[in-house]
Amino acid sequence: MNWIDFIKDWGAHIMSALGILGGLWAYFSHDKKLKSQEKIINDMQIRQMRKTEDEEHQADIKANAIHDSKGSVRIRFVNAGKSDALNVRIEILTPEQNLKRLLTYGQWGPFDMINPQSYKEVKLRLCMGSPDTILIKVTWDDSYQKDRTKTLSIPL
Repeated sequence: MNWIDFIKDWGAHIMSALGILGGLWAYFSHDKKLKSQEKIINDMQIRQMRKTEDEEHQADIKANAIHDSKGSVRIRFVNAGKSDALNVRIEILTPEQNLKRLLTYGQWGPFDMINPQSYKEVKLRLCMGSPDTILIKVTWDDSYQKDRTKTLSIPL
């Protein structure tokens, strides 16, 4: 039997087998790529779910100044988070000599609790020479972490 007869008899079978092997190779290599992409997507979804779950347990304290008439200002501490802010403590970081022309009515905390989407206020009276901004550090506890802090610059 010579090569030409062998190719005539078995050529179609060999080509079919090569086609099947090529198809299997393409399938498995594509499947491997899909599985690696699927793993990356699953990891991203898990991270996103954990982040969302963490946010459910966090309070987020923000502050802004509300100007009333005749130089009165209310500093409003708002809980923009989804959890209660407990034991809210406020430390004024602006140097004391800059605060001499600022009169405070009431205490700068501590506040036992600020509920989500709720607020507490401190009233101030501005005099000539009052600072343009006041720098404060707010520390609180929530169900996510104890002693969370945020430094805020509040324009007056």
